[in-house]
Amino acid sequence: MSGIIDNIFQPVAKRNLNPGFFRRFIFVFAVSSALYHLIALGIWHAPVDLHSIIHLFSMLALTFLGFSYSKTESNRLPFIDITLAVVCLALGTYFIINLDTFINRAIVITPLSGIEITASVLLLLLLLEATRRVVGLPFVIIIFGFLLLVLLGPYLPGIWKNPGLNLTKILDAIVWTRLQGIWDIPLRVSATYVVLFFIFGKLMQYAGLGDLLISLCNSIAGGTRGGPAKAAVIGSAFVGSITAGPVTNVAMTGTFTIPMMKQIGYKPSYAGAIEAAASTGASVVPPIMTGIVFIMAELTGTPIARIMILAIIPAFFYYLCLLLQVHYQAVKLGINATGQKASVSDILNIFKKRGHLLIPLLGLVILLFMGYQPVIAVIWAILSVPIVAALRKDTRMAPQRIMQALSDSLQDLAIVTPTCALCGIIIVALFQTGLGSIFSHIVITSVGNSMLLLVVLGGLACLLLGTSIPPTPAYLMTTLIVAPLMVNAKVPLLVAHFFSLYYANIAFITPPIAIGALVAASIAKANFWSVSFTALRLAIVAFIIPIVFVYRPPLLLFGNHLEIIWAISALVIMVFCLSSALEGWMFNRLNAINRLLLLACGIALLPPNLLVNAIAIVIASLIMLQQLRKRNKVSSVNNLG
Repeated sequence: MSGIIDNIFQPVAKRNLNPGFFRRFIFVFAVSSALYHLIALGIWHAPVDLHSIIHLFSMLALTFLGFSYSKTESNRLPFIDITLAVVCLALGTYFIINLDTFINRAIVITPLSGIEITASVLLLLLLLEATRRVVGLPFVIIIFGFLLLVLLGPYLPGIWKNPGLNLTKILDAIVWTRLQGIWDIPLRVSATYVVLFFIFGKLMQYAGLGDLLISLCNSIAGGTRGGPAKAAVIGSAFVGSITAGPVTNVAMTGTFTIPMMKQIGYKPSYAGAIEAAASTGASVVPPIMTGIVFIMAELTGTPIARIMILAIIPAFFYYLCLLLQVHYQAVKLGINATGQKASVSDILNIFKKRGHLLIPLLGLVILLFMGYQPVIAVIWAILSVPIVAALRKDTRMAPQRIMQALSDSLQDLAIVTPTCALCGIIIVALFQTGLGSIFSHIVITSVGNSMLLLVVLGGLACLLLGTSIPPTPAYLMTTLIVAPLMVNAKVPLLVAHFFSLYYANIAFITPPIAIGALVAASIAKANFWSVSFTALRLAIVAFIIPIVFVYRPPLLLFGNHLEIIWAISALVIMVFCLSSALEGWMFNRLNAINRLLLLACGIALLPPNLLVNAIAIVIASLIMLQQLRKRNKVSSVNNLG
């Protein structure tokens, strides 16, 4: 079954070209593109229309040069992909030459000419094929479905019937309408914030920040039970926050964390699941959140600093639940500490060797909190990375290493840009044909006044739409569809966006596709289904937290101090109840009845109902006291023995 999933849904292979002309050409092209973006955004301040065109077509060319057309990993560049890359560049040149016509169409609407229609169709086909290569078939099917809903609108039955648009008008709306369609906010965000974040993250990675964070985590957690697993959880959280997404994070950190976990006694499927769950959660870890923080700020009109602060509490509880389950599993398996607890001097020594690498990241956060524009803040952070790395000889970055980081960052960005452009089609479909209102009407009619049903349907929609798609486009697509429904139901705007983000992100480890689990399973040499379902259990709180957002907005600091404290306290108890119930352990092994009771207590803490919450807390407390007495009794018997 996993083979079928792999063939249908997984993106095709990224090329690993043999040394030669084409490999050097792609390297030079990617470096040049990265330098262009830095100059265009930091010095030139390129006009938005021109910059969007250059960004899109350069990324499309890199996609066809860097990703094979089939699943077979290729070490050569076939003629068809060379041709497609040339077509991308030629088509981009055509749009640049006709830039005045493109801009003026926003003022004077004229029928599309034959060549404009041809260029539009060609661009749409290139986008669909590029997206199929980088994120797989599901996203392409979804976009094609939206196009059909618009095209066949007048012929659809019942509530789905809408005025629609003919093919020419669709092409006009998605290609030739300035700052709309494929040129809308998703692509503009990719061309500004996301590209700069990718460059910054890759430079930090090449400077050795990942090694610093993993070393720190190993030092802190190494002296505890299941230390390598706990280090993998914490390390993947912070490393993943500055990488391109869960799959990249699993591939990058999992290659050495998963073998370490297997070596100390964790089952291969459990080790793979830990890495998959930890890497998936990285997209919600501040300050960077794989760049989503910038997009959410743009879409909601909220200062970036505030979003960073709001993201801290739910991210903390996600990883607390994960760490508790990892710890309980270590106790159940009898895994003892594998190393000595690091002393303060050991940790200080790590900071002495590589601690300076945190300066660019801290500088970025400080600049953002001071109110600097994100583009300016990130560019200063980018420029500071090689300078800071040069402070010590063993972290110094040679020019070749800097250029390699620039090249890799733009090649990674090729995964995001085509999907961001196609997200603009969803915006056109939802708002220009009334489909957004239709979806709202259907959902509202179905759920009535039930907030729970709205939350369940919204969560399922996010899981489905976020399947196998990188975090940035997954969040964009789900929030465009689900967030407006929740806002109409009087859910605060930021709560709706965080709800969409969490559910779209967790799709990476949700069966039957679960790309994150698929990569982890291949590294762990374990069964895909076992890894996926175990990762799902480990990340269970990620399904609960978005519901808590809706029922307890104070968790995102909406409300007075007392409400915020009570929401956080309820979530603390909930996390402990769920972790113990799922692993079957608290202070001793839990029987089936106590596990079910704790699971019920955790769920009962979801709504802010004082009586229900009080009963849940009392039951959980009684179980904890029973566990403590049992532990003390066992300790007394052991002491007598």
